Amino acid sequence: MMKRIVAMGSLVFAVSMLAIGCAQTKASTAPPKHAAKPAADDGGPAFADVEGASDAPPGAEATTLKSEVTKVTVYSDRAQVTRQAAADVTTEPQLFAFRKLPGWVDDGSVRVSVSAGRIVDVRVERSFLARTTDATYRKAEEELKNLAEQLAAATDEIAVLDAQKVQIEAIKAFSLEKITKDTTIGDVSVQSYSDVLTFISDSLRKTAKARREAQAKLEEILPKHTASQRKLEDMKALLMLEETTVLVTLQSSRPASSTVELTYMMPGATWEPMHELRVATSDSKDVEVTSFAVVTQTSGEDWGKAELSFSTQSAIESVRIPELEALTLGDTTSATRTLTSKMSSFSRAQQAFVGQSQLWNKVHQNAYAAAEAANFEQVYQSNMQYLQVVQSKTVQIFETLRSRGTTAHFKASTMASVRGDGHPTRMRIGSSKLGAKQKIVAVPEQSLNAARTLDMVNSTGQSLLPGKVSLYQDGAFIGMTEIDFIADGESFSLFLNVADHLKLSRTLDRKQSSLVHRQVSKMLVTFVVTAENLSAESTSFTLADRIPVSENREIRIGSVKITPASNPDSQGILRWELTLKSKERREFRISYQVEYPSALIIDARRRRSMEQAMPSPSANDPYTPAPMAAPARSFNMDDQLDDLEEQL
Repeated sequence: MMKRIVAMGSLVFAVSMLAIGCAQTKASTAPPKHAAKPAADDGGPAFADVEGASDAPPGAEATTLKSEVTKVTVYSDRAQVTRQAAADVTTEPQLFAFRKLPGWVDDGSVRVSVSAGRIVDVRVERSFLARTTDATYRKAEEELKNLAEQLAAATDEIAVLDAQKVQIEAIKAFSLEKITKDTTIGDVSVQSYSDVLTFISDSLRKTAKARREAQAKLEEILPKHTASQRKLEDMKALLMLEETTVLVTLQSSRPASSTVELTYMMPGATWEPMHELRVATSDSKDVEVTSFAVVTQTSGEDWGKAELSFSTQSAIESVRIPELEALTLGDTTSATRTLTSKMSSFSRAQQAFVGQSQLWNKVHQNAYAAAEAANFEQVYQSNMQYLQVVQSKTVQIFETLRSRGTTAHFKASTMASVRGDGHPTRMRIGSSKLGAKQKIVAVPEQSLNAARTLDMVNSTGQSLLPGKVSLYQDGAFIGMTEIDFIADGESFSLFLNVADHLKLSRTLDRKQSSLVHRQVSKMLVTFVVTAENLSAESTSFTLADRIPVSENREIRIGSVKITPASNPDSQGILRWELTLKSKERREFRISYQVEYPSALIIDARRRRSMEQAMPSPSANDPYTPAPMAAPARSFNMDDQLDDLEEQL
């Protein structure tokens, strides 16, 4: 019933064990509060100079180490956990055990270091939490069997009493029929009639009483039987639930107190970056930007007051020595072999996590509130769904960052407890004040609302990761926006709010527009854009519009007229830097001609019809947001030409 995995098969692991166990002079991190300090060094380097070191004798009893989680690094789809424990090492080889770890610890990621002594051997074992031969399991089976027999006996007794009642009722019916006949012929005995009634009444009364007692017994046994049945089912589930034990053999040249540090990877954890932006109306030139890591984990372990770090790096790549191999086109064998070796041990851990995590957390839910324990399955499923959504998103985001050669590492500014049931925990990973310049941008083709933005330079000293941004103005929450990856020193802009004192419009001037349908259609369009300042003070803003830019030889753009004059950039974007006085209104005209094949519109209409006929992703995917009430406008040139043809 027990499986043993010797975690010393790879050359990398053996080298790391040799380097850590034989040459380390101090612990990589401070020992936990309960850990004893190493004894003073009287000459030996960390007491690792053990001559003739040997493994613990066969069948040696392992000393259970009382460990606590001290450090965690969270990646997009897993976490690297570090535990520390105090151990008293002697000149004899001793076996120590980190017990009751979840069954989905990645064997290939196990690392051990000590502050004193020599690491002689490291093994990883897994065992099931319950066995059919356990006394508690046999007792539960016997208890259920006894209750089942009592339940069957009570059920049988009720059935017998029901049958007895039917027989008495039959005797009653027969007696009434006989008395009727005897009365007719005048041969009725009062005493015999009385005896019959007494017999029937007493029999029915005794039967009813016995049935009530049997029913009460049944109702008393039934909940006990149900609870016992559930208990045995949970114990049967434990037969398939594994726990991991890491066994470490230590030996020293002289007795010493040592801090043993165990590090391993496990699935069931993820994190996503989020940000807050706070601005005050009285001081709009300074903006407070705070970045957070929202960590979610159902790893089966609570991280109590651990030092947390967050990384966008690939956890697989972080444990390999970087090396280049031959770039052979068409030969995927070596690449596949390398990927398989990297993923095999973690794949086993991932499969174990998927199959066992819910039951493991249910067994270890005693630390949580009674109300949460009562609704455990519902809460767990909800948290697990949230974790899967976040993990899927962050894996894609971080992979995009790696593809552009960028990774980032962050450390939580404070220690916090992170529950292992999937309850999200937000931790601050950075905060800084940035100089900001407010601007108003108006793009009436896209929106008739002018946007007030903040132009800033990322001077936080670290990258800002893609994620949601909560906006606060004068302490009030005013909405959400999002940012892409922003490197240190990079300029960026954020939407703040709507500048509702600007009234915008953009209309098609049909009198100055025309459409000629031929094999090559000609469309002349004129748009009228207006901007009006409704406030009592002057306002400055940037007005933007555009003219088409053709990348298709069959589509030609000409007869461009802009009033007032403005030179478009290479992408056809027009910009005016404007200042409008109070109640001032200004008008702008954009005119151009497009020549295009008529078949272009036919293809565009066919494509749009097919897109409308396709089902919405949110109909089948509960994690896809539902579409907005009004469909977003298309800014595809083909679609706009189609829309303009409808208007002309």
